[in-house]
Amino acid sequence: MGTRRKAILVALVVVGALTLFVCAGAIAADPQPVTVSATINPTLQLNMPTVSVTWTGAQAIPGTTVTAPITASVNSNRTWTLKVTANHELQNAGASETIPSADFTFTSTAPPSGTGQPTNTEFGTDITVATGVRGSSQSTTITYRLAVPWDQAPDTYTATHTYTATQP
Repeated sequence: MGTRRKAILVALVVVGALTLFVCAGAIAADPQPVTVSATINPTLQLNMPTVSVTWTGAQAIPGTTVTAPITASVNSNRTWTLKVTANHELQNAGASETIPSADFTFTSTAPPSGTGQPTNTEFGTDITVATGVRGSSQSTTITYRLAVPWDQAPDTYTATHTYTATQP
């Protein structure tokens, strides 16, 4: 066999081998779909850094009105409502004296895109303090207001307020 024929034969073998390698890389397997799913549960957090409101005898003087602001911050991935429930009116230890609920009220500011209580609202059971939309650090300032009547007997008056945030 001549040199020329050998060269052509070698060239054909090389081209054929290259064609096989190139084509072999272009062969595709069957496509495989991947389904992705993420379940986000309703989540709600309430943070109230101030857990006590105290007025001393030097502050709560008959004939005066005293106020004290506290803050509630809500993190929620749904709309939410903040409510307060008082266990009873402000009363002394023996429950023989109370401060009328009309004299012990609160207001609250509206969180962004939400609502508050802009007028003096009496404490009671499941009283709405504020509502808000989903998001983090949705804050409201709750301002306690005590108008001390002149005929209020000297004593220490207490009550417990329980704040609850809920989602619909």
